[in-house]
Amino acid sequence: MNGAMTDRLKIIFGGFIVCSVLFLPDLHLKPSWPAIQVIDFLLPILAIYVFIERKQVQGKLLFIGIGVFAVIMLLSMAVNGRIFVIQDLFEIFKLVKFSLIVAFFTLVPTAAFGRTWLKPMFIALVGFNLLHFFNLFDFNDIIATYYNGGLHIEYFGLNSLKEPAVKRMVGLAGNPNINALVFLFFSIAFLPIKQRSNTLWWFFVAVLMVFLCQSRTAILGLGAILFAAGFLMKKYFTLRKWTIIVLGISAVYLLSWAMATDFFRYSLYSNNLFNGQILQTGSARGRWEAWTLLGEMILQKPLLGYGGNKAYFYAQKIYSENEYILMAWRYGMIGLLGYLIIYLLPLKAFFQAKKIEKTYPALLCLVLMSVAALTNNPFVDRTIMVLFAAVIGAVYAQLSTEKIHVE
Repeated sequence: MNGAMTDRLKIIFGGFIVCSVLFLPDLHLKPSWPAIQVIDFLLPILAIYVFIERKQVQGKLLFIGIGVFAVIMLLSMAVNGRIFVIQDLFEIFKLVKFSLIVAFFTLVPTAAFGRTWLKPMFIALVGFNLLHFFNLFDFNDIIATYYNGGLHIEYFGLNSLKEPAVKRMVGLAGNPNINALVFLFFSIAFLPIKQRSNTLWWFFVAVLMVFLCQSRTAILGLGAILFAAGFLMKKYFTLRKWTIIVLGISAVYLLSWAMATDFFRYSLYSNNLFNGQILQTGSARGRWEAWTLLGEMILQKPLLGYGGNKAYFYAQKIYSENEYILMAWRYGMIGLLGYLIIYLLPLKAFFQAKKIEKTYPALLCLVLMSVAALTNNPFVDRTIMVLFAAVIGAVYAQLSTEKIHVE
């Protein structure tokens, strides 16, 4: 009885962690400090609980790898005289937070957590996003005020001249690219592997939400997810299932096209991904210019980088839009290897488990994060980092339930 009660508390607390990052706005204690999340105030409780249950925590090799990355970051900051810069030290705090959330979710009963939280969270998130998309009850004012919608809300459904144009769904994430990645996590959760055919509808709704965000990064991520799923679990993907998935995604894309462009009145933002014009877009040129500048700077300090130095990006008003380049710039090539450890150690552990039907959610999330990092900074984003940590921890927990030991 006590064990069952403990499991229920874990499920409730785990659900609050995920719901808090999906639905609650970030907090700004000081203008010069990074924004924080509600869950940040609960991290001491999380740390105490993880310490008490430390013998049951799975994936200890991953935590050693994260610790190595943290040491590299601190060394880079020390070499560059930034060891006491609060803004840069917050990146160490993020790693601690990531570790605690992974560790906690290795202790949560994965199957029961999914049954309790997955669909209610998804339904609520879809509801809020539709309120935003159609601006019902002036919902966009709430996003602009509390969810850092900024220019994405100011120009929602408008072009640079503030004339009617295609809509890019921002959602509570405050950014269409991050919002699309959030729904891609749900797409992975609802991916039709061995489930009944009616679960396909959940998958297609998640994909519709992805397409409404008009994120080219997310579309590439969806393609990578499906390719990886077909490769890893080909025995579950028959020709009939692939036909249903491809036709369903095509229909959903057409529906999103109609919804985002007021029934095809405007050109679709994501279409230039398919018509060969993507390299001519302003965002592509801007990314290339930023990558060139940062690449030249990386060559000047290749080993340990610039010690984080987040202030440089604010002062120059540039965005890295590539997490590999960002990590190499911040912490050098040694730091980039430390960052890759976070992906490679779970990848190795889950492949060695030889239980693809149990580990595929984490493997596909690793694929998604790796692809998204080419044109965005998913791990740096607080919301995506928490979702990623929860998935990694949950799969470790699932393997523990199956009595499969992984490092």
